[in-house]
Amino acid sequence: MLAVHDLEITVGARTLMSGVDFRVQPGDKVGLVGRNGAGKTTLTKVLAGWTLPSDGRVERVGEIGYLPQDPRSGDPEQTARNRILDARGLGDVRTRLAEAATLMAEADDDAERDRYMRRYARLDDEFTMLGGYAAESEAAAIASNLSLPDRILDQPL
Repeated sequence: MLAVHDLEITVGARTLMSGVDFRVQPGDKVGLVGRNGAGKTTLTKVLAGWTLPSDGRVERVGEIGYLPQDPRSGDPEQTARNRILDARGLGDVRTRLAEAATLMAEADDDAERDRYMRRYARLDDEFTMLGGYAAESEAAAIASNLSLPDRILDQPL
């Protein structure tokens, strides 16, 4: 849940918005539309807690992920699916899972392979508990709702 009360955002001497009040409940779908320079990115950063508003209050229940729109930020080989998982704090576990899978495949003997298989199983449990597979399903559902093919999630941004 997200609640915004009497929010004001200024950049320098310019007031981008003031007196903003709204609530977003679980399950709500929200679009943020406006002309260039209107403050959409700044508002999003305030809502995610990356920066503070000039005035007003933002109440958050749970975590809010923020996925920057600038494709030049970060790894140019990064996929949409990985960016979504990273925004939910799952990037580290996902990376360690991939490393464990590689080590499993490259193991020279059964004992070494078994050790990496146990590591992979522990990491997979952690990924599941953190909601990683649910996040992947949600990403696929978002792509589908936007009439995009699921493969779009695995293409570089």
